[in-house]
Amino acid sequence: MDIQWHDVSGWSAPDLTDAALRAHLLRSCGSDVDLGRHCPACGSDTHGRPWARLPDGSRPHVGLARCGDVVVTAVDALRPVGVDVEEIAAVDARWDPALVLAPGERADSPAERAAMWCRKEAILKALGTGLRTPMGRVRCTDWPVVDLVAPPGLAAAAVVLPPTAGQSGSGGSSTV
Repeated sequence: MDIQWHDVSGWSAPDLTDAALRAHLLRSCGSDVDLGRHCPACGSDTHGRPWARLPDGSRPHVGLARCGDVVVTAVDALRPVGVDVEEIAAVDARWDPALVLAPGERADSPAERAAMWCRKEAILKALGTGLRTPMGRVRCTDWPVVDLVAPPGLAAAAVVLPPTAGQSGSGGSSTV
């Protein structure tokens, strides 16, 4: 899995997250890409899981998250990826352990709460379900999730799943 951080404070693109993902793929693949979204719940192409298609037809798995002027993107040629970044204070302000924690999990400090939120959201993004799956049903110890070194005041996590744990196919959305 290839992770890149993007400072989008000076960018003027209408969709900064897609612009950051396009820049990541251009740097790592050396060519422009087709990008889109697909929502598995409603079929919309205006929101949902991002997908990418390279000029050779391959479809790497991609993930992205934004918090303010920071975007983090993830790319893996073969395996589903998920990534999340959150402001520690914002997560702490809306923290509800009954909604987030699975039995036996703990998150005592604001930084631990934000890290837990990011881990779970990264897992759910990689699985392709997003927040349609309650966070409390996901145990972080069951997944290969890693905390990322994030800018001050932020927490971030990423996960890359085995090829069979997410979706089938060669990457991206299987409907595209």
